Amino acid sequence: MKKIISLLTITSLSLFVIAWCASKNSVKVWNMISITYTATFSDGQIFDQNTAQKPLMFTVGSGQVIQGLDEGVVGMKVGNTKTVTIKPEQWYGKLYDANQIQKVSQLIFDKLSITPKNWTTQKLGDIEGVVKWTEKDESGNILVLFDINPRQTRDTLKYKVTVLAKQQ
Repeated sequence: MKKIISLLTITSLSLFVIAWCASKNSVKVWNMISITYTATFSDGQIFDQNTAQKPLMFTVGSGQVIQGLDEGVVGMKVGNTKTVTIKPEQWYGKLYDANQIQKVSQLIFDKLSITPKNWTTQKLGDIEGVVKWTEKDESGNILVLFDINPRQTRDTLKYKVTVLAKQQ
């Protein structure tokens, strides 16, 4: 019976040590880390990336990077790669401006041979935006509500992150 209790105690202690070591090597708030990443919009278009030759270094939790990335690296270990999904409000969503939803005459879309489709990203010349919906004004003209906020204030991001190094 003493051997079983001793074995259980040793096993429990070993599991505790393993868990402690694993958590000790995990990225925590206030650790300085360096990472590589590839950041894409929800449709897969790459908008930013870096390499191991020029890693991004920051202190976790300090606000030096966007909130979603700051939170997403916590718990990772050096050498690990993870995809972090970041909603607009954890990114630049605070910069979203309802005044940037423009009412554009349907005639402009017609002149450019563009059919506005609700909730799709479209371009009017060099301006990209999202067609929200159409409405009629008091004269019966059709207006397209066109959201020209920057894409980063309205789109979900995916960061594929690899932790290269960590300092306590």
